[in-house]
Parts: sequence; structure tokens; C-alpha cells
Amino acid sequence: MSDDRKRDFGGLYRGIVMTGLVIVLAVNLPGHMTTDSVIQLAEGRADAQRSFNPVFMSWLLGRLDGLLEGTSLFVAMNAGVLFASLVALSRLTPRVHWLAAVLFVLALMTPQLLIYQGAVWKDVMFANFAIAGTVCLAFAAERWSQVRSRFAFLAGGAILLAIAAMVRQNGVLALLAGAAGLVLALRSRSGWKTSLAAGLGLVAAGSAVILIASATLHRALPQLDPSTSDAGLRIIQHFDIVGVLTRDPQASLEPLESSSPNAADALRAATAFFSPERIDTLDQAKGLGDYIWSTPEGVMPATWANLVIREFPDYAAHRLEVFRQIFLTPNLLACLPVSTGVQGPELVLAELSLPARESRQDRELYNYASRFFGTPVLSHLPFALISLATMVLLLLRGRPSDFVMAGLQAGALAFAGSFLVIALACDYRYLYFLDLAAMTGLIHLALDPSGLGRRFWRLST
Repeated sequence: MSDDRKRDFGGLYRGIVMTGLVIVLAVNLPGHMTTDSVIQLAEGRADAQRSFNPVFMSWLLGRLDGLLEGTSLFVAMNAGVLFASLVALSRLTPRVHWLAAVLFVLALMTPQLLIYQGAVWKDVMFANFAIAGTVCLAFAAERWSQVRSRFAFLAGGAILLAIAAMVRQNGVLALLAGAAGLVLALRSRSGWKTSLAAGLGLVAAGSAVILIASATLHRALPQLDPSTSDAGLRIIQHFDIVGVLTRDPQASLEPLESSSPNAADALRAATAFFSPERIDTLDQAKGLGDYIWSTPEGVMPATWANLVIREFPDYAAHRLEVFRQIFLTPNLLACLPVSTGVQGPELVLAELSLPARESRQDRELYNYASRFFGTPVLSHLPFALISLATMVLLLLRGRPSDFVMAGLQAGALAFAGSFLVIALACDYRYLYFLDLAAMTGLIHLALDPSGLGRRFWRLST
């Protein structure tokens, strides 16, 4: 046995990860903000929702802002959740290989870890909490025979994955994937009946947390405009209708044309401003918003459904093109690959007494990130391939925690795939979870790669 195999580099790995956290906080605090995060901070301070963003993050920003004004506490907490999870992974193996430390350093050099962890974005918070919840499930799987540890880690996993789902609605896929990974991890030692019961119990517990917490938070931060409760879904429908009309200008818009002909005309005229890269270009269509938001209840969903059914080939082509923009980002600069400083609506910034910011450090961080533009480092496709390969390797190695971490990869791939039907813009951050899950899975493999060699030797003989 070589010296590298005998030595334990766990202390080195954990020290480097914690140093990485210090570096991330040093270069990013008090954090980077865009329109969404500025509005969410304002919602948290005012204890009232004014957007259709998930309420949990607004509430949390408000509570942490009350302890220390601004977003520094949020950034430190959010990054701390991820880095603590990466540290915890090293406790799943008796010895840590030096390769894990090397991979972490390489990951830290990417904008996804070095800069994104300083961004006050729900996409980053969702990814961090989804990974933390999955790591808890990995510990539960490895320590299933220890009853107290088992239930503590299961509870932690359910809560963290529920928080992730409350931050990003389609983030519930991470909870489902975590449960599937847990089922696979337990099937050999406890049988399918017990493992399925554990998986279903996890989903039930996570769902209960989501329902109870969401109901409580909606009372704590009431919606100022109740009509925006379904705004997100309506916006997707508007975008899809214009996208299909761009391909087939003669497509029927019934029942909208009968009940609100002006709205139908406005949607047809908006095709001149349509872009598969982002919905924002439709703001240039004069009068569009006034017409489409004043339609009778139920008419727009019915029109969208009829259009999808009757014009499905055009709808599918439209959705595939929108997904191509977000997944392959052919025009990366149009997809906000990185954002530093503070930008947002002037009135909201004034309300918060928060000036717009573009400091020298912000510019240096952006310039650093720009070195990766056009490279595989800032491209989701390579990370999707890494995630898929990592999932296969984890399933082949077959440790209990491996099955759970394979579930993380499956969840990240499914999460990315969900944007095939919900994407409205190609912002790079929307699929951030995919990149981060792939990095985490690779690090988990590298913590103890020896088992892989033995597994492949058995498969080849």
C-alpha cells in the first residue's frame, strides 16, 4: 500500500475548505445584489411581499437585516452552509485522499464558488441548502444503525431540503431525488419495504415543513397585491403564447380573441419584440401589460392550454429554443454570467438607503470572472456531463452515502431539465445548482477514490 493510501489528509482538506470560506467572505462582503435581491430585502424589512418571489428568502433577509443592517449576515450564513457541508463530507470516510483538497482548490478558483457565493440570490441559497440537506441524508444512510444519529440527520435533511424548496419552487425536485437516493442506499441492508417507507417518510416530513412554514410566512409577510399570487405562472403563459405566435402568426388565440380582442392583438404585435434569451424584451411592446393583465379570470390559462394542444410542434420548438439559450448559453454575455456590486430599482434602493455600488473590488472580481467567459468553466453542458458521469461512478461504487450523493446528481439534472418548460430568461445563475452539485459530487468521490479502483477491477475481471 502506498504512502498516499495510508496517510489521512482530512485535516489538510478541512483546513483548506475553511480557508476558502474566509477568502470568499473577504472578497465578497457585504454581498452582491441585483433587482430581485434588492426587492427581497425591501420585502423583508417591510414585512410585506410586493413581488412573486418565494417568501422564505425575503423573510430571512429581513430577520438577518434586523440583527445587522445589510446582507453581510445572509452572505456569511449562506456560504457557511455550503462550506460546512463540504467539510462534513470528509467525515464520511476514515481517510481522506489528497486529491479532494486539490479538487476543492480548483473549484474555489471558479466564479461559481469564489464569486457566486457572495451573491444575494435565491438560486445560490437554494443550491447551498439542497446540498446541505443531501449531505445530512448521506450521514443518515451511513449511520442507519445508530438510531439517534439516524433520526437527527433525517430531520436535518428534511428541514434543509424543505427550505431549499421554499426558496426555489421547482427545488422540490431535490427533496424527491434525495428521498430516491436514500431508498437505494437502504435497500440492501433494510429491504425495499423499510427503505421505501423511509423515503416516503422523508418526502412527507419535508412536505409538511413546506406547507406549515409557507402558511406561517405568508401571514407574517402578507402579499400587498393578492392578484400576483399566480403571476409567475401567468408570465410563463404570456411568454409561451408570444413565442408560438412568432412561429405561427395565424395561430388561434381562442377564447382570448372572443373575450378580449385587444389583448389578443397586443400579443400578436408583441412578436416583433420576442427573444428566446429573455422575456424582458417584451416590455418594449406598448400597452401589452395593460391588456393582458386585465383579461377575465381563467381566459389566459385556457388560451395557453388550447394553443399548446393545437400548436404543439411550434410550442415544443419554442420551448427547446428557450432551453437551448439557458443550457448552452450561446450568447453568454446576454445571460448575466456574473454580477458584482449592487444594482436595482432606484426607488427601492432609496427606500432602503442603499446606494448602488460598483467598487474597485467589484470590478476586479468581474474582470477575474471574465477570464472564464467562453470556456468550459462557465458552461452548463460540461457540468451536466460531469454530473452524469459522477452519478454513474457513485452508483457503481455503491456505498450508502454514494447512493444518496448520486441522488443529488439526479436531482440537479432533473432541476435543470425542468427549465425546459418554465424558463423565461437565460441567466446563468438559474442552473447554478447543476454546476455546484457536479463539483460536490466530484469532491465526494475524491475524498476516498480507492473504492473505485477495486470496483472497476472486479467489473473487468
